[in-house]
Amino acid sequence: MIRAKNIHFSYDKLNVLNGVNLDIKKGEFVSIVGASGAGKSTLLNLIGTLERMQLGSLTINNKDIINLNEIELAKIRNKEIGFIFQFHNLLNEFTALENICLPAFLNGTTKETAEKKGMELLGMLNLHHKSENKPDELSGGEQQRVAVARSLINSPSILLADEPSGNLDSRNASELHELLLKLNKETSQTIIVITHSKELAKLADKTYEIKDGKII
Repeated sequence: MIRAKNIHFSYDKLNVLNGVNLDIKKGEFVSIVGASGAGKSTLLNLIGTLERMQLGSLTINNKDIINLNEIELAKIRNKEIGFIFQFHNLLNEFTALENICLPAFLNGTTKETAEKKGMELLGMLNLHHKSENKPDELSGGEQQRVAVARSLINSPSILLADEPSGNLDSRNASELHELLLKLNKETSQTIIVITHSKELAKLADKTYEIKDGKII
């Protein structure tokens, strides 16, 4: 599903990644751990095509990412990859359902089809009764579950999560961890999660630790 070889990346003169290799199979739940500044988020951004690689190779679903143009990369991001961030990044002017449906609209899905799928996802996350609520009318845990639903609206094969429970209390964090595990087991989605949570890392099939820009 994902193969990275000898990835190097730097910001100006600051070396962030120094020869990272990854081989992630379809359906694996992988956690990436390490100290702040070790390069975890940069690696996730490269896998998610949010950053351009400077040296090395990356293939996703047998596509060589380095040779794709910006339009092709945008299609991969929207169709094949779902993103969950520490801060939910919901748009306050839209309802929960509208926030969830936005990536589907960008993908050309009709309003009727997108909203039907959005309601199904809200139901799966026990939030069907919150579809018309705006983000500031939801709890922190509810906001993050809406963000999870938004990441799933286009049925991506890969889910990337950057400290998804880092802004939640312990109860909501545990519920989110169990939700990610459930998604992985029931849908065979490939999930890569960056986390400082030992609880979440233990749920993964495989854990990589990054130190000084290398996997150790």
